[in-house]
Amino acid sequence: MDEKRLKKVSGQLLVAIYCLLLFQLTYPYAAAYASSLVAVPSFVFDFEQYISFVPWMILPYMSSGLFFCFVPFYCRQKGELLCYAQRFTFVTLIAALCFLLFPLRFSFDRPSVEYPLFTIFFSFLKEYDSPFNQAPSLHVAYACIFWSVLRWKFNGWKKIILGIWLLLMGLGTLAVYQHHVIDLLTACILVQFSFILFPNAIEQSVQGVAIGQSRGRNEEKAEKSGIDTQNLDSYRPVVRNQQLANSYYLIGWIFMLLALLCEGYLLPLIVFAWVAFVCFAVGYNYLRGNTRFLKDHLGRIPLIKKVFYAPYQFAYQLMWRFFRKKNNPPLMELLPRCYVGPRLNASELIGLGLDRNLVVFDLAAELEEVKLLGAMEKYYSFPLLDIAEIDLHHAHVIIDAMVSAYRKMNEHENMVIHCTMGYSRSMIFAVLMTQELLSLDLNKAIGRVKSINRYMVLQDHAIQLMKIIVAGRS
Repeated sequence: MDEKRLKKVSGQLLVAIYCLLLFQLTYPYAAAYASSLVAVPSFVFDFEQYISFVPWMILPYMSSGLFFCFVPFYCRQKGELLCYAQRFTFVTLIAALCFLLFPLRFSFDRPSVEYPLFTIFFSFLKEYDSPFNQAPSLHVAYACIFWSVLRWKFNGWKKIILGIWLLLMGLGTLAVYQHHVIDLLTACILVQFSFILFPNAIEQSVQGVAIGQSRGRNEEKAEKSGIDTQNLDSYRPVVRNQQLANSYYLIGWIFMLLALLCEGYLLPLIVFAWVAFVCFAVGYNYLRGNTRFLKDHLGRIPLIKKVFYAPYQFAYQLMWRFFRKKNNPPLMELLPRCYVGPRLNASELIGLGLDRNLVVFDLAAELEEVKLLGAMEKYYSFPLLDIAEIDLHHAHVIIDAMVSAYRKMNEHENMVIHCTMGYSRSMIFAVLMTQELLSLDLNKAIGRVKSINRYMVLQDHAIQLMKIIVAGRS
């Protein structure tokens, strides 16, 4: 084994030992503290009485120890290994603090087990694991952390089997009568916090697919233009989307907990559960980079999606009505007869004289297009997820379409480019369009658009993206 490989294995071994020691120095002592108390309460939902005891689920449950030992050795990069240790540390310490401040006890009697192999495991569980240290379940939180590492290491049926096994590991906490539902939900909330606080380094290096086949050519041109390409992986679409997805998942788990806490009150239970499922769905679409999860190519949203995503739409309607008011005038003339800004309603468009002969570029992914604009013959829907990364290939397609449409406009036409709020997505393409049509330096193009819209928001990742696009089109 060469020195480099030996050093890597040594680091992985140290992390494995560190995690084991951290667990042994926190978990048993928290359980011992709870067992010393005169009375420790339990928290059980009424429906949990219908959860069956499933002896064979002890197998995935007990396999946690194996994952505990070998997962660090699948962390092939230093940053990935550090991230794993950070997440593990955060989850373990916060959970231990919860065990001390809010001790809970498992309240069901575990049935007897006759099968010899299962008897051995349940005897071990009774000897070394107590009915305390309930919420949040470290078993569930660790299973999620294990998946956050291993999901990148396998493909195909191996990945599916691994995912199912880790899911069974988490659900096994209920089936072997070791945890209550409240413990699983709080564990999911805790681990989502850890994912947001400590982004996984591997997510910044394996997500290159969305960049498209032109990536190599664009990187080469970017390098010639003096742009830093060493960290291009940090700007891949799924990287930023991963964090946004985690945020939606976190909100989803919180609302799911609120829904169950409303047990016995049907209406709030349905509303909170509805919001939770919507957040999970939106988070999944952000993770997949699915920009068309709501709207079709005509800017319309099917009725079934309007119903399901109603809470999401309602939230964006509120933000749209409030935040877009900063724009004054509501649409800014970027170039002669080319207007850019937020989504407007029909009366506002009529007031501006922009109710006919329009070339429309709709960049909003979350709200249905105004009927007046969607009815235009030259209507183009290029939905982009809010505050998410923009796929490089998709960006080239959009800017090509905009530049071509502007150059082909006749003297009676106007162009309208809008997103939802008018601060970021539409402004990015306003800059790129200005840069190309006027042959400006990127910084001068940004300055020109900024002088028109002082509320423009361009994050570092957007500026980096524009640099790559400009370099790729030069």
